[in-house]
Amino acid sequence: MLNPSAAQPIEPPDESIVFGTGKGGVGKSTVAAHHAAASAEAGHRTLLICVTGQDDDDLGIKRYDRGTRPEGPSVIDGQGLYDAIHDRTPLRPIREVRPNLDVMPGGEMVGEIDGLLMLRTLKEGAGVVLSLAQALAPIAPLYDRVVFDSAPEKDSLEQLVLAAAKYLMVPTRSDESSVRGMERISKNFKLVKTQVNPHLQMAGAFLYGSNGTATLMHASVFEDIRATLGAGTSILETIVGYREVPARNARKKGLMFGEYAELLPTSATKHDVKAGRATSADVVPDTILSLAKEMRALNQEIFDHTRRSA
Repeated sequence: MLNPSAAQPIEPPDESIVFGTGKGGVGKSTVAAHHAAASAEAGHRTLLICVTGQDDDDLGIKRYDRGTRPEGPSVIDGQGLYDAIHDRTPLRPIREVRPNLDVMPGGEMVGEIDGLLMLRTLKEGAGVVLSLAQALAPIAPLYDRVVFDSAPEKDSLEQLVLAAAKYLMVPTRSDESSVRGMERISKNFKLVKTQVNPHLQMAGAFLYGSNGTATLMHASVFEDIRATLGAGTSILETIVGYREVPARNARKKGLMFGEYAELLPTSATKHDVKAGRATSADVVPDTILSLAKEMRALNQEIFDHTRRSA
């Protein structure tokens, strides 16, 4: 059993990073999955922990039954995360979703963790925010890198993740609601760093799903980011553009952008669809190439940036 004691700081893994912001729909889950997959592809034992009620399943775990399930109760749909925190037991990830990549999937049961934490806070105090860190600690030595996809739904869940990690990386879109959403992650970052996780660092921020040529607009957004997260916040140069069709198709197939791009040479054509030999789902848009290239560049910049921060 894990120690349920109060707010004794737990030093997070050196290579642990949260992708979080105060608003959904800014590419957070997509980037977290791609970053974890890129880490695993580079030969690092990697754990992705999805503390989010949304079941995006970018890796095809549920839809295509990828990975090896742990023995015992199901961990799908966030059940594994809920059970580990409820029972004060170590995390039981799904193994080898990709070579070197294990995953604790999110889903609807993650939402139940909020109520559990509220009840325990009444009896145990602020230390309950370390519940995820306590569940991670026994298995953390098995991994070279831990990647968190943080829920934007609840402050308590956001704090739970921040208490277990060393770095925070904040994605945003260019619209005002997305920029305003960063105010919440900034508040929770300061709260967690001050009270339970002094090792937590602001690694930086980046713009996602925007036109790379809109430099004047980007300069204005960057000013807003630094006004919200701090004047010294590093902003990554790479911007992954918005290409709805290839991004949607890749997610439906449970493939990373690079994996989907590898299907391009064998793709059906529009003529095949018109002739009835294929469906539109069999056509791989050639725009996936630039999307995959930009995602690779973003991941490399994140690796380089966190390495410099360390």
